[in-house]
Amino acid sequence: MYCFRSNPMLLFYVEVARTAFRRQLIYRWANLAGLITNIFFGVVFSFVYIGLYQARPLVAGYDVHDTLRYSWLVQSMIMVILPFGWRDLMLTIRTGEVVSDLSKPCDFCWYWFSREVGRSLYYLLCRCIPIYIAGMLLFGIGVPGELFSWLAYGLALPLGALLGIAYRMLYNIGAFWLIEARAVGTMAEVVGLFFAGSYVPIPLLPLWLRGIVEWLPFSGLLNLPVQVLLGKLSGSELYFALARQLFWVIALVLLLRLLVSVATRRVVSQGG
Repeated sequence: MYCFRSNPMLLFYVEVARTAFRRQLIYRWANLAGLITNIFFGVVFSFVYIGLYQARPLVAGYDVHDTLRYSWLVQSMIMVILPFGWRDLMLTIRTGEVVSDLSKPCDFCWYWFSREVGRSLYYLLCRCIPIYIAGMLLFGIGVPGELFSWLAYGLALPLGALLGIAYRMLYNIGAFWLIEARAVGTMAEVVGLFFAGSYVPIPLLPLWLRGIVEWLPFSGLLNLPVQVLLGKLSGSELYFALARQLFWVIALVLLLRLLVSVATRRVVSQGG
């Protein structure tokens, strides 16, 4: 508590995150619809993978049980890491409301990071956990049990969430230069979700492609946290993967701050 009192800006960002969390509680029916949608796709993907493993019991070291867990973990984490259709920042730029955010006596980037951290916490509690429980009940996938894997996941998941925030803010600020940036946003989301392992688990990709994808920032969004929790990484390989994920978080945040600095030197409001 003393830390917050001695640093009012830190308290401000915490309050921004808390307000964003509470705001999500208002959209109960929208969140319920999203929950059902994620469960539906989890079921569809599960039957596809079950059909795949009828022909081959082991693929790239993953059996059907591992792949089902991978699929349901990805479905549960999507809204925490990389929510599809996120246009909040882009819309404020398009309408001119971004001027109000830039005028606030706080750092523009950390303000938006705080908002999205609050949203991510909401989705972790109200979307992530219920979806995985649904997968457990429907397909008996259980819960990964090793304590060390959970501790490593406790680091990989927050880093993945921060990486996701930086990535979607990057393609949203394209609206500073483009009158219509939604197409860029949609393309960026599809690319991000594919290389993060949402459509096809990264371990099931061809070996040459997997080697490339693991070096891209997208792997740190969903693939790495899932592999960590499943216990597929250990020792130096795990530490190196976490270090690489941290590197991409820092690199994208620095790039974001640079582009925001360039974009806000001259802001032109369109519309409202």
